[in-house]
Amino acid sequence: MRQLEIENQLRDVVSRIIVQVELATSQGRTDINLALEDAFIPILKSVYNLPHLVNLNRKQKNFPGIDLGDDHDRVAFQVTSTTTLDKVKFTVRQFMDRAYYNTFDELFILMLARKQSSYSQAAVNELLTDQFAFNCKKHIIDLGDLLSQVSNLRLAAQERVLAEFKHILGEVDAYVSFSSESVAAPTAITSNLQQIHLPVAVYAAELTIDDMAVITQARAELGYKGKARSRKSIVKMALLLNGVETDAWVCHDNKLFSFHDIEQCGLISVVDEGSVERLGVSDLADSPEIDNVNILKQLLFAETRERLKRHHVRMHAKDRFFFFVPTAEGQLERKETWVGKRAAVRRVYEVKYQKKDPTKVAYHLHQSFDLTFTKLGDAWYAQVVPSWYYSYNGYVRSTWHDDLLSQQKRLEHNSSVRNMVRFIAYFLSRLEVGEDADDKLRFQSLVEFDVREFDETEPVDDGVEDVGHVGEGTAA
Repeated sequence: MRQLEIENQLRDVVSRIIVQVELATSQGRTDINLALEDAFIPILKSVYNLPHLVNLNRKQKNFPGIDLGDDHDRVAFQVTSTTTLDKVKFTVRQFMDRAYYNTFDELFILMLARKQSSYSQAAVNELLTDQFAFNCKKHIIDLGDLLSQVSNLRLAAQERVLAEFKHILGEVDAYVSFSSESVAAPTAITSNLQQIHLPVAVYAAELTIDDMAVITQARAELGYKGKARSRKSIVKMALLLNGVETDAWVCHDNKLFSFHDIEQCGLISVVDEGSVERLGVSDLADSPEIDNVNILKQLLFAETRERLKRHHVRMHAKDRFFFFVPTAEGQLERKETWVGKRAAVRRVYEVKYQKKDPTKVAYHLHQSFDLTFTKLGDAWYAQVVPSWYYSYNGYVRSTWHDDLLSQQKRLEHNSSVRNMVRFIAYFLSRLEVGEDADDKLRFQSLVEFDVREFDETEPVDDGVEDVGHVGEGTAA
């Protein structure tokens, strides 16, 4: 069942990426590939088993002819949104003229839009010599081809790739919104980009935990019954054993990273005290190493998750979206006051009862949203993608979630989606930061755009419309 769910999500996300890329190219924005070179590295690493794949443009600015390369396994990629034969010939010609075949044995051309049904092998062969071979059927690939190869991976690997594709979709949506020629910068079509203020510093320290000792102690004191899991899970258990419950940290390469001074908080319990160092956030934000940028993005997500917990907004453990939950046990409805042009009230959680038997719960309805972080120009943004989550007990996904969500989406118009984005952005902007606010993560304003604002009365309940009760015969 989970396998089918992942495959369906992969097809949906990849299809949406293709549509957005084709929209951008139709508007003349053929440089969208520049925004996505780094984003495809984790996927290509998994699909082609290329652990040393890097962005060549990080080594040399505007590396001519190719974008990504693994000089250990000798494979190179050109990432492009242009799908013509001329583009293929130009890439191959560059590859041959610069004698890249001395470093790479294979060249793949990854097309972000749908590739043509066929390409002239004879026309490409005219550019080749005995020193290098290029097969149009094998080496010209698009996202559909990648998707086919992902289906051959193990389920855990497919889930990781799905997460990467979702990240790419966020990057594409942000790019199209920010770069549209139909709207003057810095406006956005969808208005789901919320500018953020980065913290001033990042703290890092070497982890000193003994993994097996932590697992043994967790079994005795925390009731943990599983086997050794990810490094992150073990660090989390080590912190819990020391009475530290914060999630505002990231571990990478046996180091712990946080926006909080490690020496001044409980995180010090799992690291070498003498190894703590303070970095400027620009050391990560402006780093040529993709790992450093990804650490920053993960930290932004982790810090936001920690703050949202205090406001009764949870993260879904598997799919990593956020959803509003009751503020007290037994609460049947939760509303939040916010300010657009005027004060308004939004329903973010509600218990829905069966119509046939009003004593039984049909499902719990939650306002939800995805959150990704991206850099555009010199500024950083959070991309907000609103949705709804249907649970059967306030936390676990309802059997009828997909059907209920599909019905709800059919009821929504652009104005209602925009309204949800504005509410979530307002909610995020109101998260407390404590003292020294200028030194910490802050959510600021949405990117403005010139459209008619919806009319609000004061106050107004702008909650979700009732989509009915799918499968209401039994509790979902």
